[in-house]
Amino acid sequence: MMSLEQIRASVKSQMDAWQAMAQAFEKQMNLGKREAFDRLEQQKQMFREGLDRLRSEAERSRGMIESQRQALTTAFDELRVQLSLGRAETRDLFTAQQKALQEAISKVDRELNRNLESLTDTVGEGYVRWVDTVKAEYEAASAHFAETQARQRENWQAARQTFEKQLEIYHNQLAEAQKQAVEQAQRIQGTLAAGMDHLRDSFTRLFQVSGKDGEK
Repeated sequence: MMSLEQIRASVKSQMDAWQAMAQAFEKQMNLGKREAFDRLEQQKQMFREGLDRLRSEAERSRGMIESQRQALTTAFDELRVQLSLGRAETRDLFTAQQKALQEAISKVDRELNRNLESLTDTVGEGYVRWVDTVKAEYEAASAHFAETQARQRENWQAARQTFEKQLEIYHNQLAEAQKQAVEQAQRIQGTLAAGMDHLRDSFTRLFQVSGKDGEK
């Protein structure tokens, strides 16, 4: 099994992560705060279900000694607990929840990397994909905590149109990269990374302009 760092550094994983982020922004663009957090909870539930499958596969591995198996199982269980926590109603709680989740993810990372020879690439790749998806949803949902005054509807529409155009261009670039050979796709990784930075900025400005994020 490749290390998690190698998996995350691969062209495919990077493009999957960018796609997850773009999809999270797209889906949450028109959602209010409550609906955005409903979507986040749904993604966390899907991650829990995926984590259960990965945990079962890891437990079936015959190459680990019992202490290694127990350490990995404990790390999976701790991550599942974090994914099972209810929604955070304030920014401080949300930030604390994100931090605790990242710490649990880091612990699973360490335990998976210690048992590379006993696991299949499927475990690592599936795990990385779910981590990237939930991180994307957390980032998109966090925009709904922005506290700004409501602006004129024209400003919201203009910001939305700008974001939608950027999103369409990015989806097309990503789709083209996914069709290309790895060597060719590597050439536009910088373009995709820069495009995602622009999408993040545009998505944040969208909520700053709209004022709809002030919903409680």
